[in-house]
Amino acid sequence: MEMDEFDSGKQKTKETSPSKIFVHLLFSHFGIFIIVAIYAAIGAYAFVEIELPHEERLYEIKQEKAVEVNQTMNYMANLFWFYQDKNWTLDSFNTTVYKDLKKLESFIISAVQNYKYDGTVMDWDYSWTFPNSLLLTMTIMSTIGYGHISPVTSWGQFFCIIYSIVGCPLLLVFLGNLGTSMAESFTYIYSRCCCRWCRGVRNMSELPPKASKKQRKLLIDDEIGKEEYMPTEEVDVPITLTLVVLFVYIMLGAVLFSVWENWDLGSSSYFTFVTLSTIGYGDMVPGTALLDNKNPGTAGLKMAVCIGYILLGMALLSMCLNLMQEQIIEKCRWLAREIGLSGKDNVEETKDAKKKKNLDDDHDKKLDDLKDLEKAPPTPPKDTLSVPGSAGSARSLLTSSTQSIPGALDDL
Repeated sequence: MEMDEFDSGKQKTKETSPSKIFVHLLFSHFGIFIIVAIYAAIGAYAFVEIELPHEERLYEIKQEKAVEVNQTMNYMANLFWFYQDKNWTLDSFNTTVYKDLKKLESFIISAVQNYKYDGTVMDWDYSWTFPNSLLLTMTIMSTIGYGHISPVTSWGQFFCIIYSIVGCPLLLVFLGNLGTSMAESFTYIYSRCCCRWCRGVRNMSELPPKASKKQRKLLIDDEIGKEEYMPTEEVDVPITLTLVVLFVYIMLGAVLFSVWENWDLGSSSYFTFVTLSTIGYGDMVPGTALLDNKNPGTAGLKMAVCIGYILLGMALLSMCLNLMQEQIIEKCRWLAREIGLSGKDNVEETKDAKKKKNLDDDHDKKLDDLKDLEKAPPTPPKDTLSVPGSAGSARSLLTSSTQSIPGALDDL
């Protein structure tokens, strides 16, 4: 029976092991990235399905208005020929024609603003395409909010609320985890590569004068995170270095978008900074290269690169903030102490309190050890136990009795 139960337990462990592996992969960085990508794609398809029928109706209305504009222009041209047959003065003719032209102008402006009239009847640039909608979902989850398109139907706006409630925390969790991992990796690289020369100099200075090469401690043998000199867990990456990394990343994106969108380098740098900082004014939106309907394959690849750049840039910004926040807080505390906003006595009192607590803990530990020794029975030496009735035996018995019975010497 016991063997059967053991075998069944092993089978259950084997059965549940794939599920544990799946859960582990699901909540890893790669798994969360896949979840974000799938969620963004599903949201893009959903927005297209909800908003595209409304846009189709707008397209039909635009065609009707375009026909009306053409008919109105033809009517106005014939009307001006009709005015020539009347015996009007030049001032009356000019006044009447000017009023008719202003009415035509207002009619055309209304058609352009409200019905997307572009001078043609059949041409139409669809806003709710999958690339446009995918860019919308990413701006929703990242809280950038370009505003290049937005849901206009009631169902679309309601879906946008529900979608953002789930999508924003999901992307923030992904960016937070990725930023923390990038910060740890960047600190490790800085500690193991940039600080390698300092480690070597320190190791050489700690060696005896006539030490051989075999006695030298290799840097690769240091335990990661707990090195004797400059431990990885305590190394602070300089703020200047993090700012340089962030600046280089912004400039790479600026050059990339400058080539794709035909922007000048200054405007492209402004766009990348506004995007990565999630300010998202919406005055500049990538569209010339990313939404090219003539080359959908190239446009899709550029869209993927754009989304990857934005996500990695936001994670990089999170990494830089993680690396800088402790140093900035410490520098602010130092400045507050220097200008008198925070007294130095508080810091010293905290340190003294910690030292006193450590001493008290050591004292209590020693007292506990002494109590344990008093409770333990005495063990007389072997040489005294070997000869009964010897002086050593009597002395040991007397000593043990005095230790076990307080005040025994006083009674004797």
